[in-house]
Amino acid sequence: MAAARDDGPSVPMSTQIPATPSILPGATDHGLPWARRLHGPALLIAGFTLLRLLLAAITPLLPQEAYYWSWSRHLATGYFDHPPLASWTIALTTAVFGSTVFGIKSAAVAWSLGWNLLWLRLIRDMYGDRRLAFWSLLALNLTLVYEVYGVGATPDGPLLFGWVGTIWAVWRAGASGQSRWWLLAGVFAGLALLGKYAAVLLLPVVLLYLASSPALRPWLRRPGPYLAMLIAAAMFAPVVLWNAEHQWASFAFQGSRRAGQMASFQPRFFVVLLATQFLLVTPWLFGLSLGALWRAAREAIAGVASDRTRLLLISAAVPLLLFTALSFRSHVKLNWLAPAYWSLIILGVHQWLQRSASLRRLAWGLGSSAVLLLVALVISVTPNLPIVGDLNSWSGWKEAAYRVDQASRTARAEGQASFVFSPNYKISSLLRFYLPDQPRTYAQDIYGARALQFDHFPLDSDLKGATGILVLSDQSQSQLDLARVAPFFDTLERVDVVETQALGRVTRRVEIYRGTNYKGHPRLDPLRTKTPMDDNGAGGSE
Repeated sequence: MAAARDDGPSVPMSTQIPATPSILPGATDHGLPWARRLHGPALLIAGFTLLRLLLAAITPLLPQEAYYWSWSRHLATGYFDHPPLASWTIALTTAVFGSTVFGIKSAAVAWSLGWNLLWLRLIRDMYGDRRLAFWSLLALNLTLVYEVYGVGATPDGPLLFGWVGTIWAVWRAGASGQSRWWLLAGVFAGLALLGKYAAVLLLPVVLLYLASSPALRPWLRRPGPYLAMLIAAAMFAPVVLWNAEHQWASFAFQGSRRAGQMASFQPRFFVVLLATQFLLVTPWLFGLSLGALWRAAREAIAGVASDRTRLLLISAAVPLLLFTALSFRSHVKLNWLAPAYWSLIILGVHQWLQRSASLRRLAWGLGSSAVLLLVALVISVTPNLPIVGDLNSWSGWKEAAYRVDQASRTARAEGQASFVFSPNYKISSLLRFYLPDQPRTYAQDIYGARALQFDHFPLDSDLKGATGILVLSDQSQSQLDLARVAPFFDTLERVDVVETQALGRVTRRVEIYRGTNYKGHPRLDPLRTKTPMDDNGAGGSE
């Protein structure tokens, strides 16, 4: 007996989940025939997951990862910069693998495995074509942006997982007419919100998708989408409560304060954004994405776009248009557009195969992306490689932490308690990770400046009378006028210099200062009016 259909709207033929043909209509069946076999995409996902596990074991810890790891040492339902799910995951993986670089990065590998499986399921459900799944997954995993966040533990991992899952569940709801898929969409949206506040953009994505289709518009008069919103809101409620208990600190930081930092028309920000996205997506796939955006938008304007095309288009267009517009007045961080490209790449590969375009050209294009990815991997695993500017932010800190520990031991041998601090949350987080026993470290809060999440970490004592070990580096984010710190100590003097070298050049120079008889922690209000960027580039995590 056939199962009864749920009470959703009737489903038009253009929206129904397709059967599973072995190849797209109109595409020629040549080149890599195993790519369209059942196990091809699964083997691809398994291969890239194993690669990421290897990279998690050999690549260095990045400052942002150390920062989110430091959150995991103080579990809470909210944090100053972002919601908590990334750090909850890090707490879980480090409980399994230890507080090691691999333990931290394996959290990112887990999220990337999840979103790869969701990509596979979404492509199979939307298009019913294994060859499209194979080439799309290969393309997506050859981008720098998804490889970086597939190994680097940041809030972008759960955001991407929840975003892709929401789009898949919404498609299933529209294609099947079954309300139960909205419940799953709510769960995925809740996970995305627990990852990063940018997930709020899923609301206009879904509403625009439903409103733009006469066949799907009846859903707006039914409870399914609103149940999804309630589920997502309920999952996000602990973050709201944390903000309420902390004077709405995180909401203010990511909302009104960022808006207050926007300048007048500054096209240079857009140029920087364009250049970084060109490299992160890789040049060939960036061009493929823009082409897919153009063709899908033309179809949508002409009213001939299928529901799957419109959903993937809207999923990309909302964050893409918003952050591109912001880039003319403010700096847009390189990862903010990560939720946009995956759907454009799927659309681009689909359009390529549908046009019966050469698979050899596709392979060559993806090969160029693979070369760029390989170069990035070589750079990341080469010890202490000197890179122009502050781009190498990870080298030298293990060696510096050893010398910092020596300075702390000297103070303790003299009968003085000691603590370690720096003028930047990234440095302080890296030092906490590499110091023996991973003790609590401090940042600008020691001398009365805003210090992001460091303002909200528990303070066991005011540290009065202790010896402070100040760590500075040659990075721009570490610049500090010592006259600002000196009043908090009886004396402040440099006691050590650590230089890390490679290829005959200094990669990192770290200066270590000792301050005696600290006057006590200021315990300042973290919502004071000074903007985050006033304190040596401490503009918040990404």
